[in-house]
Amino acid sequence: MAIAAGILAVLPLQQSHAQYGDGGTVASEITLQRCAELDVPRAQCNEVAVLQAERMQLALKSEERGSGTSMIATALDQMVLFIGVLGAIFGGVAGAFYVMTRKARQVPA
Repeated sequence: MAIAAGILAVLPLQQSHAQYGDGGTVASEITLQRCAELDVPRAQCNEVAVLQAERMQLALKSEERGSGTSMIATALDQMVLFIGVLGAIFGGVAGAFYVMTRKARQVPA
């Protein structure tokens, strides 16, 4: 019974290798050199891994700390301005609703 369970556990693994490939594709010499420069393991060396490693290096070197600009600024004055603008927007909407409800109550019955 244990042997049958072991065989059944290995079958999906072999099927996935057949479906997705065993990683035995040979990278070009240029790609292998670039992988060595970027410390990408030889078993994982392909063009996608090189591009991903280059992207990570650029992200670490840049001051943006990632691929996009953060929503909340890092400087205190920019954060205060951002919060003030959001407060004015939400306060204006809340004030408009308050005025509309006060006018609706004053309608003669």
